[in-house]
Amino acid sequence: MQIEQFITNVAQRSHIEDRELAANISHATVEVLCMYLPAQQTFDLASQLPKELAKSAEAGAQQAEANTRDISLEAFFEQVAIRCHRPAGEIEAGARAAAATFQNALSRGESIDVALDAPASLEALLTG
Repeated sequence: MQIEQFITNVAQRSHIEDRELAANISHATVEVLCMYLPAQQTFDLASQLPKELAKSAEAGAQQAEANTRDISLEAFFEQVAIRCHRPAGEIEAGARAAAATFQNALSRGESIDVALDAPASLEALLTG
């Protein structure tokens, strides 16, 4: 999947008309999600993402060691919102769409691994 298709999918799924906002939410969602995955897994899955999003995934992996392995769904949305400079309620639909598009961009095996390795609180986000 190319970056333009990824952003289009996020914008359509979340009904966001501002493509720049959809792009920002996409990058922030991937980065924050990858902060809570094993670093090696993030580097492995980055090769399946558009190169622009792979950089966001790798940025998340580099921050992973400083974070605990658990995060609430609410805190996840807050972290994405901070990176987008928007209120959490405004980015939630976009973050959900970005997480779903992220999972669809991965191979089936990698997608399953992500869902299994992510904090339990993010399971619904990654499987729903």
